[in-house]
Formats: sequence, C-alpha cells, structure tokens
Amino acid sequence: MQEYEAVLAALRRWGNVWPTEGGWLARCPAHDDRQGTLLVLAAGDGRVELDCLADGCETQDIAAALRLSPECVVVAPPAFEDGPGWIWPGYVPAVGVSLIDGEDGVNALAVALDIAARSAAGAALPDGQQPGSARRVLVLASPQTVEHAAQLLAACGPGSEDVDVAAVLGGRGGQRGLRLPADADRLEQLLRERRPDLVVLDLMTICPYRVPVETALRVLADVVQRVGTAVLAVREASKRAGWSSSRRAAEASQSRLTVAVHMAVHGEGGAMALVPVYTRSWAVMGGLAFHQAGGFRPVVWSRFARGRDEAMSGADLRRRRPASTSAHRFLSSILAAGPAPAREVLAAATAVGLAPRTVQRARRQLGVVAVKTATGWVLSMPVRGPSSGGAPGSGQ
Repeated sequence: MQEYEAVLAALRRWGNVWPTEGGWLARCPAHDDRQGTLLVLAAGDGRVELDCLADGCETQDIAAALRLSPECVVVAPPAFEDGPGWIWPGYVPAVGVSLIDGEDGVNALAVALDIAARSAAGAALPDGQQPGSARRVLVLASPQTVEHAAQLLAACGPGSEDVDVAAVLGGRGGQRGLRLPADADRLEQLLRERRPDLVVLDLMTICPYRVPVETALRVLADVVQRVGTAVLAVREASKRAGWSSSRRAAEASQSRLTVAVHMAVHGEGGAMALVPVYTRSWAVMGGLAFHQAGGFRPVVWSRFARGRDEAMSGADLRRRRPASTSAHRFLSSILAAGPAPAREVLAAATAVGLAPRTVQRARRQLGVVAVKTATGWVLSMPVRGPSSGGAPGSGQ
C-alpha cells in the first residue's frame, strides 16, 4: 500500500531498517538512538504502530520527526483528561451519544454492558486503561427486554451489581416502553433525577415502528446534550434497523448526531472485534478483538489485526448466499497479490465451481477495478474501500 511505502521511505531516509516479525526495526528519530530501538508494526489499512522500546518516545513526536502524516500512523488512545473528557478514552466521550452498530450474529448489547460493568466498578477498560473512579451507570430497557438485559449484565462479572437496570415506561399512564420523540420530556426528567454518568440502551427499543431511526436519534442527542451525560447506544442488525452494519455506521458518522460510532463485527479465528469508525475530537485508532461465548463476559484480548476500512469492507459478508460469499473470498484472495488477467481469474473461478454470473456479481459488490490493456482486461482490488475503485468494467 502507498502508506507502507511512505513509512518505509521515511525510515530509510533516517537510517537503517531491519525487517522483523510483522514489521520493521529502525533507529528512533525522537532521541539519540544508535541501536535501532524503534519497533514499527503493520496495523492494517496501510497504517503502522510506532513503539520506541528504549525511551518510550511519544508516537506523535516520532511521526513528526519522520514527517509522516496522521493517515499513516495509529494514534495511541488519549488519557482521561485529554480532549472533551471521557468515559472510555478514544471510544466513549463523557457527553453525547456513542453508537455501536452490530454485524449480524454479533451481540452488540453484550459488548456495551461489559463496558458498563467495567465503568461501574472502576475496573480496567477493555484496552487496559484504568479509570480514576467508578461511574454511575444506568441501563434503560423496555418491559419486554429488561430481563434479557439483566441476564447479559449478570454474566459480565464484577461491577454488574453496581449497574442500575430500569424498565422505563412512557405514554399515557405508563402503558408501554419509552418512545422518542413522544417521551422526550419523560426521558430528560429521568436523567436529571438519576444523574447517571453513563446510560446504556438499545436504540431500536426507543424508536417507534413508523418513526425514522434518525428522528429518534436526533431527539436522544438533544436530550443528552442538555443534561450533560454520556449514552452508549447499540443497534443490532435486523430488518427494521438494517442488515448492513457498515452502511449504518457510515450514515451515523456523517449525520453528526453522535460523538462516536463503532462497529461490532466478526473477526478472525472465531474472535469478534469492536472497530471505531468515527470519534469526534480524536483520531480514530485500531479496533480491539474480543471473545464472546457462553456465560463468559466479552473480554478484549488484543488490537484488531485489520484496520477500519478493511473491517467496513469485510463486514456483513455472512448474510450473503454461500456461493456469493465464496466468490467474495475467492476474488479477495486471488487479487491480493496484485492485478490479474480477467480470463485467468474467470478460469480459476470455474475450476473451483463458481458460476461466471456469481463472480460478476461479487466483482460489482467488492468494487473490483477492470482496466483494458493491450493484452486484454486486467482485474485489481480497489486501493481503499469498495466505493473508491469505481464500478468494474465490462471485461470478461
């Protein structure tokens, strides 16, 4: 990728570069380094992590010395006192609506409740950051979902007993669950009475069936800003919410009704991942991998190996038909090494049992680029997300 090439060129200008597992070693430009103590690791999307093993130099200082742009470097998460204030630095600001859009088959609510339990206990957050104190946390649920939320929360271990789960009723006489915008005054009154630091809720449970989700989200964002608290909202994949997590997350980021947007997606090797898509007032960092099984709490183990753009382009494939899913994986694999003649790609696809029409459909969905050369059509993957490569050509 172009970003990797820019990083390597900068390292070579500064001094020697030695390849190592997953990256490179080089001299650190932020201090007098003659031994090569700068560890440069590939972080996905062409970006790298810069880790000075000797003096612990700041990432921003190293990048500035190498004249690297922010697009090339993964920025470390902020501290609690940095920026606007945080419930979870880099992920959940202290005021405003943070949204987790879940891919089909990933329990985004369980992830949010795990964060809630950690915050209520004042325990280490998923990336290892230590909050200074415990937070007041409130989980809002409908009468139909309160028991389910309580069961998920109980599986989160220490801190779950400190979280208040409330079935909030709205409408005349409190005959139904809370709905926005009709019950905006009721919600604001509740938040002012309880004064929570963090509220967790399922966005779809407060959105009436015939009201656009954006309308409910706008009212929620207005109430939260007036009260001055943080909301961690989740939106699971469904027919009404939308099956495409990447599309939902992208639209939420562009609406500016949220202060942060994340995706909960399938990862590799059975793991899942929480991937930041947009965070106001801070550079987006890499995602975090977690395991979620049985009665165990979701546990974040490491940084997600892929970057944001890769996670967004690879999301939601599991909902496609098996043949289409195989075609996506086939094209991604065969074009990973670089451009390939269209005839050879089609012949290889036929050899593994994929129909030409299925391959053509996968080409359109992935945004595969087709260029006509003197020897015939050549296919290649787009440089970035599926939309940046343009529509594929008509070559066969």
